[in-house]
Amino acid sequence: VRGWAVGMEEVEEPDLVSELRLVGPQLAEALSRVSDGDLDRIMCLLRTAGQQQLRLIPDRTRRVSQMVDLFLGETAATCRRFIHAVCLFCALPLALETQLMSAAGEGCPTEPICENEQADTEPPDRNRKRRQEGSFPPVPEKHPCIVSPEMYKSTMKRLLLQRYQRVSQGVRRLVRLHETCVSLVNRNTVKLKERVDRLWGDTPGLQDSDDGVDRVVKIMDLLQPSTTSQSRVIVLLGSAGTGKTLLMHCVGHHWAQGAFDSFQFFFLFEFRQLNLIKRTLSLQQLLFEFFLQPEVGERDSMFDVILANPRSVCVVFDGYDEFCCKFTALRRDTPVDPRRPLHMAELFSSLYTGRMLQGCTLVVTCRPKDVMDLPLGAVDEVGEVPGFDHRRVHEYAQDYFKDSPHREQVLGHLMSSRTILNMCYVPALCFISCVCLEYLLRQRSPLTSLPHTMTQFYIQIIMAFLSRRQVGHLPEGPGPPPSLLQRSRQEIEELSRLAMEGLEQSNIVFYAQDLPPAVLKFASDSGFFSRFEVKKEDGSEGMGCAFVHLTMQEFFAALHLMTSEVVQEAQLKKKFNLKSRWTTKTDPKTVFTDTYHLYVSGLASRDCASFLGQLSRHSAAWVEKRQSAILKILRSLATGTLTGPKLVELCRCAYETQDDNLAALVGNRSRYELRNFRISPVDMIALAFVINNAKKQVCLDIAGCSVEPDCLDILPTCNYIDSLIFRSRKYDDRFAEALSDILPRVERLQKLEFVSGSIGEGGVANLARALQSCPHLTELNLSDNFLTDSGISLIANTFPMLKTIQSVNLGNNTCTVDGIINLVKTMSSCLHIQEIHVNGTKEAKVLFYMDSDTQSSAEAQRRRRTGAGRTLSLLNCTLTPKDMKNLCELLTRCPGLSDVNLSGNLLKDPAFRVLGDFLPQVSVSGRISICNNTISVEGMCCLARALTLCPRTEALEISLQQGSQIIVKFAGEPQKGGGYPGVEDSTGQQLPVVSKRLQLTNCNIQPGHLDRLLKTLKGCDSLELLDLSGNALGNRGLKKLLDALPTLRGIREIDASDGKVTMEGVIWLADSLGSCRDMSDVDASCGGSKRLIIRFHRSASRPVGIPPAETGPQGNGHGVCKTLRLCSSAIQSAAMDKLCARLTRCLSLSELDFSDNNLDEASIEKLLKHLPQMQELKLLNISNSRISTDGALLLVRSLIDCERVREVELRPQGEAFIKFVKVKAEQATCRLNQYNLDRKNVENLSGILEKCSRLAEVDLSSNVLEDEGVGCFLQSLPRLHISRAINLNNNRLSQLGVLYLVNSMSVCQRVVEIEVCLGTEEKSLIRFMQDEDEHQGVRSIVQDSHSVYETKAHCTIARRISLRECSFTKEHLAKLADILDKCAQLVKLEMCDNTLHSEGLQTLKNTLARLGSLQRLEIRNNGISREVIVNLVQELRNCPKMLSLRVRESWITAGEAAVLVSQCLDLNHNIQEIRVNRNTLHITMGSCPPCTEQERDFPRDGGLGGPSSTSAVKSLSFVDCGLQGHHLSFLQEVSQHCPQLQELDLSHNSIGAEGAKTLLSVLPAFTHLKKLSLESKQTTECEIHLLAIGLNCCSNIQSLNFSHNKIGDEGAKALARVLPTLRHLKGINFSHCCCLTPMVGFQLVQGLCQCPALEELNLDSVQLDDRGMACLAAGLGRMASVKRLTLNKITSSPEEGSQAVLGVLGSMRTWRGIEEIALNEIRMGDKGILELACHIPAWDRLRKISLSENKIGETGGVRLTEALVGCRLLEEINLARNSIGDTTAGKLSEVLPAMPRLRVLILQSNRIGPMGGACLSQVFPACKNLEEISLAENIIGRDGAVSLSDALVQIKSLKKLDLKLTELSPDGSVRLAGSLGHCVRVEEVNLSWNSIGDDSAHKLAEVLPRCQRLRSLDLERNAITIIGAEAIAARLKSCSSIEVIRLWGNKINKDDFPYLQEKDPRLNFSSC
Repeated sequence: VRGWAVGMEEVEEPDLVSELRLVGPQLAEALSRVSDGDLDRIMCLLRTAGQQQLRLIPDRTRRVSQMVDLFLGETAATCRRFIHAVCLFCALPLALETQLMSAAGEGCPTEPICENEQADTEPPDRNRKRRQEGSFPPVPEKHPCIVSPEMYKSTMKRLLLQRYQRVSQGVRRLVRLHETCVSLVNRNTVKLKERVDRLWGDTPGLQDSDDGVDRVVKIMDLLQPSTTSQSRVIVLLGSAGTGKTLLMHCVGHHWAQGAFDSFQFFFLFEFRQLNLIKRTLSLQQLLFEFFLQPEVGERDSMFDVILANPRSVCVVFDGYDEFCCKFTALRRDTPVDPRRPLHMAELFSSLYTGRMLQGCTLVVTCRPKDVMDLPLGAVDEVGEVPGFDHRRVHEYAQDYFKDSPHREQVLGHLMSSRTILNMCYVPALCFISCVCLEYLLRQRSPLTSLPHTMTQFYIQIIMAFLSRRQVGHLPEGPGPPPSLLQRSRQEIEELSRLAMEGLEQSNIVFYAQDLPPAVLKFASDSGFFSRFEVKKEDGSEGMGCAFVHLTMQEFFAALHLMTSEVVQEAQLKKKFNLKSRWTTKTDPKTVFTDTYHLYVSGLASRDCASFLGQLSRHSAAWVEKRQSAILKILRSLATGTLTGPKLVELCRCAYETQDDNLAALVGNRSRYELRNFRISPVDMIALAFVINNAKKQVCLDIAGCSVEPDCLDILPTCNYIDSLIFRSRKYDDRFAEALSDILPRVERLQKLEFVSGSIGEGGVANLARALQSCPHLTELNLSDNFLTDSGISLIANTFPMLKTIQSVNLGNNTCTVDGIINLVKTMSSCLHIQEIHVNGTKEAKVLFYMDSDTQSSAEAQRRRRTGAGRTLSLLNCTLTPKDMKNLCELLTRCPGLSDVNLSGNLLKDPAFRVLGDFLPQVSVSGRISICNNTISVEGMCCLARALTLCPRTEALEISLQQGSQIIVKFAGEPQKGGGYPGVEDSTGQQLPVVSKRLQLTNCNIQPGHLDRLLKTLKGCDSLELLDLSGNALGNRGLKKLLDALPTLRGIREIDASDGKVTMEGVIWLADSLGSCRDMSDVDASCGGSKRLIIRFHRSASRPVGIPPAETGPQGNGHGVCKTLRLCSSAIQSAAMDKLCARLTRCLSLSELDFSDNNLDEASIEKLLKHLPQMQELKLLNISNSRISTDGALLLVRSLIDCERVREVELRPQGEAFIKFVKVKAEQATCRLNQYNLDRKNVENLSGILEKCSRLAEVDLSSNVLEDEGVGCFLQSLPRLHISRAINLNNNRLSQLGVLYLVNSMSVCQRVVEIEVCLGTEEKSLIRFMQDEDEHQGVRSIVQDSHSVYETKAHCTIARRISLRECSFTKEHLAKLADILDKCAQLVKLEMCDNTLHSEGLQTLKNTLARLGSLQRLEIRNNGISREVIVNLVQELRNCPKMLSLRVRESWITAGEAAVLVSQCLDLNHNIQEIRVNRNTLHITMGSCPPCTEQERDFPRDGGLGGPSSTSAVKSLSFVDCGLQGHHLSFLQEVSQHCPQLQELDLSHNSIGAEGAKTLLSVLPAFTHLKKLSLESKQTTECEIHLLAIGLNCCSNIQSLNFSHNKIGDEGAKALARVLPTLRHLKGINFSHCCCLTPMVGFQLVQGLCQCPALEELNLDSVQLDDRGMACLAAGLGRMASVKRLTLNKITSSPEEGSQAVLGVLGSMRTWRGIEEIALNEIRMGDKGILELACHIPAWDRLRKISLSENKIGETGGVRLTEALVGCRLLEEINLARNSIGDTTAGKLSEVLPAMPRLRVLILQSNRIGPMGGACLSQVFPACKNLEEISLAENIIGRDGAVSLSDALVQIKSLKKLDLKLTELSPDGSVRLAGSLGHCVRVEEVNLSWNSIGDDSAHKLAEVLPRCQRLRSLDLERNAITIIGAEAIAARLKSCSSIEVIRLWGNKINKDDFPYLQEKDPRLNFSSC
């Protein structure tokens, strides 16, 4: 225990009685702690009367106090004897003793103390409480001053002897220092941290023998002085209570007795008392003032002695974990002076690092978790002080209970109760536990009912200590009085408060003076406190106290939290947290709250409610509420993500609560990962408790944890463990043996991993025996251990007995090649082995077929029975030829092998020769890989023989470019007859007709090697592919190959790329192309030196392997279409002449590809000279070829020179070609783009085109023609014979050029349309009248959704002009007006964004009025005023035909829109329809159809302002134009003069109450009103109520739209009342109407049900309860005429397929005319689908069906698909977000072809896999009108992508494709991207979230220009880099229709975004 020595100084002799009176209270306090015998001896000094008076006082404290008072009245001699007696028998504080001795004077009294005085030799009472820290034994003698170093040393020894006597008093067993050992720990930071983590929790575990411990040494050997000038630092680790303090005092005791004689001085400090020092100290002050003070005059000299001999000084700092500061090292540049005052942390750090008192020996004791706070680089040794183990706990308890009759019973319970035993590993807690057990026994509690949680056990400890205080010893009766807790409640409350304050302030020492005396006495008498002397900072002395153990303080703090009303519930979570057992150097240093959270959790248990109720001053409900709050915190922690240590702590908390529900919540996880900390049995018990309550299969993953054997014994109690993982080198054979004993008892074990351990043969033998008793084991992993060949064999021998095993991992062990060969042998005897994979010593895996009982297919059972499809991989095993022979012999006997991999085995030609000899005999059906070995041409020929000799050998692939890639492939399993698919010979036996391939790439094959190789291949008629690329063949080698072609009779392709062939060789190939009838394709690049591939055509009717001669003649041999590709080559004119001359002799040449070449004009002339002679040529490809402008014009001349030319398309970079037809092209197209044509070029081009009489289209876009070039070209327009169009886009035109274009309509009578835009997207198009239009009239339909009239134009030309963003000036407009006057039959004129302003339109107004043929006029965003528009409408009032006028201006809104409409109606009585939508005015005017009899009463002449004027307007619409209520006043005038109004639409405005009142007043006047639309989100229920009243007068109303309104209850009631009165009502829309209660919703449905004539009903998102649903079902059953029904989200019931939904679906059984139905998100499930499917077959008019998010499974999906078979008119199917799966997809693929009108198919997120995706894709081409496909969020994979790619080529109508998140494979995505080029109408494509890479991006870039209508391409969250993005950006110049390409989330650096967007701003990188 930690006492303090004080310095002593000479003082003047004080008055003895006065001195006694001054120290009387302290003296009484000291005397109260002596024994009764010693107290009686001191009392004998008093007179007899005084003694009798004292004996009559029963209270000991009062008796002692009275005795001191009596001595104060005695003589000085008596007082002096009294003082000497006190110093002899009492443990006084040193300062007090010095003060008394000084007052009494030197010498001893001569009188005896007492007559009958005798030595007290009686041993202490066995049951006496161990003397607490701070108690002091008698002090023999002290000297007040020290005069020399030797005297100082002598006094120091006496001081240390006294200290040891104090701390060891009451200890049952004294420390035997010569027997005490410590374990030296590796000082490596990582290793030490691992060990610290294992020792977490202040509960020492059993000692490990891992690699973190170096050796065990005795403490006597460890404490040696430094042998160098550097300090020696020793750190001793030990958990709290393990005796570190006692050990240090024992060391001081032995030093004082003469041991450790190398040290002259020994200083012992305790951190917990150093914490009290707040001021700065020098080293001298620390050593002298706070340990032992020399004489004042000798202080400096003594300190100099110490500084001069530092190696003779030992300084001990005990309890660094209790230090309130962190280690604080001074900066290196800060000078260190031993006499300079420093803070305590800096002073300690300077000693620790050797910067002060360098050379001394420094010993620091610390708890394990705080050692990481110390810099370990300065430490010489780190030792660990062991705690108790099983044996020492047993010995201690046996000694404690040696006189108890229940000893054996107690020992048995103690050793079996893991909770109590875990506490007893700490010696201090072992004593407390024994006291508690003894108390429980005396209470006669049965041991079977003893507490099994720490909290419950501590409750009993509290009761035991309270009982001891009550009677002074352990009670013998039946138990403490029932009111014991209540009587002590006040003191316990105060102790609890004190404990909590201490934890919060990191304080474990309290001043006695700060505590109430009653509480201090209570805590001391009960044993909760230990008291000791402390020295304050000012040098004065006082009494200190602390809880007997930190866990006691934590328990009392937990009591405070649970019983104090000061702690609010909101503060509970802040005061409660889990501790991690991992320690890092950055963690804050604290020793507190190790078990506090456990006690808090335990006190939240129901079993502790009674205990808390007795302590708390509140009701039982209050206690229950506090407990519930703690449980709530634990539940919130259970739902979070926790590390392994915190998870274990949470499990322990759950165990302490004993709450099954909480345990189930904590255990709701599938995996427990426990890493690098000690797992105690208590932890495992808590885990078992949690796992068993969760009742969920879990995996227990333990890595690097110290696991005690008892933990393994607990594992079988975890009933739901299916996976066990152990990984650590500490797990050796002994651990494996212990594990083997419990494995058979883990009943549900399926997976066992014992990896990175230290298992040898002994351990694996035990495991092998145990595994045979694990009936459910599927996975076994024993990798990274020390298994030898025999160990591998032991495991392999268990394979037949492991019936459920699926995989075994034996990698990274110590087996040899022989062991591997033995493992391979098991494949022949154990047929359920599927795969063996070995990679050197690193990997060794064995996979097995799954049990046939779990396989549904007969094929899977056959494979398991026969071993088919097995694989063997032996990689990097260094096989010798002998090993290869042994292995090949095994391969011949091992059935069912599909793949064998022998890569990386250092094989050479001898081994390949062995393999080649065995190849015909081995039973391998797939491939043999022999990569990364050494092979020569000789070895290649040995293997190539197998192609001829082995019928099953399919291919030999060898490449030596990067390593060696050597693969032999086989043709699979033979058919039942024994042969392979093919033909039969004359005897009827099947021939081995396998298609074969030989690939020898980059093998350095010279022309000389070809003779040997071709000789080997002679007779191999099945060889189809010969790949010799990357070799040095040259022209000579190519010649040998061409000469050998007759012997290669089955060859289909020869690859000689990168073979050093020149242009001369290519010309030879051109000869062969014409002479060899089967040669079909020559593909060469760079003159043949790079790519050179020769392909041959073999008849599909000829079986593989049969020579051509045996299949009959092929005619003249010219039926094969042949191709020559010569790309990226420098073709000179001479070479071009020779090449083309030879190609003219190739009569079947259909394609000639000269792309990526540099063609000069001479070469082009040579080419053009020979083109007419190539009669079969269909395509000349010259893409990306460098051709001059003159050269391009030469190529255009081919339109004249060769009448077979159908299309010429030329550009400097990009796609360029000439296409031919077989005889003569009736029409031809010429595209010449991106050339900078000057006037001369244009004239030459025009001259060429004039001579071509069959031109259909001319495209001269992007040629920088400007106005001059365009004008020059248009001058020749009358002479050009163009039938379709001229494209002059992007030629930098001005307004003058626009006038040239418009004027072409008057110059050339065949021009029918001019379209010009001078904006960002420059566009200039001229379209011509088609020939068929010259003989037919033009039928013109006014293109507006609300128009109902059709008119016939004259049977002449109908012309259109569109002028956008032209910025005309007044002069330009005047010229334009003159030109328009000359444009006869102009039908449509569009002028948008031209900044005409009012003056400009005024210029055109008269001209527009004179255009009698005009049918549509659009004037948008031209900046014109209202007056101009009104004048224009007035001018157009006499138009003889229907005219549609559209005007868009930003000011057309709100009141301006109302005034504009009113004025237009006032000035033009011929307006039929007038609409305002946002900022657009749309007017339809013209002659009206004949009036009805009802309409004749209303004359039409005059405006609205006239007294009798009427308007013909029938439709009036203001949609989303900001209209408000006061703007509707004009409707009063409209109601008087527009009696024919049939439609009124005021949607998306805010008319308010004023507007509703206006409508209420005018609705009666609209007697013909049929349609009213008031869709809005701002209309209130009051307004709806008013409108409902107005509807009473609208008896002819047929359609109502109140969607998105807040109709409310009152509005709904009003509508419900009025709906039955509307007898003509056919359609009503209440979609997204809100603020309805269920009752009012029911009433509204009731009103709807009284409208039986309804044809359209929309209740989207109108929530109905079951009653409303039932009413709706009844009403729908009576609506036989329903055509369109929308009931999305109408039910809020969470039940799938509820009765209410089924009722609604059942009501549809009588319907026959339904056309559209939407039932999204009503959770109908399969039950609802089955009901709906019963009615669908009768819906033969159904066009649209939408059933998204309805939880439809495969059963429902199949039934729905079957029901849709008869719906041949279906246009849209939406089944998004269901689970129909592949089965339904396959069924749907059978039905879709029967739906010819299908336009939209949405199957997003339906669990469709590759098979389903492939099935659907195959039938898409049959749906000719398919416009939208969505397969998003389905895993269609590669197979689905490939099938879809093939389908897209044929789907010409597709507009939208959504393939988001479909897991497209890289090759599948490339292929899919290529197919998009065929979707010419596609507008939107989504390929996001698919890992698409740069290859796909390049392919997309290639095809984008073909997608002329594409607007959006989504490529978000793919794997595209800046390379792919650049490729896309480069091609966007040719993609004017594209608006955005999304690239967010790809592998593109943010810094590159601006660079890419500068290339093209349409590249979007935002996530929005």
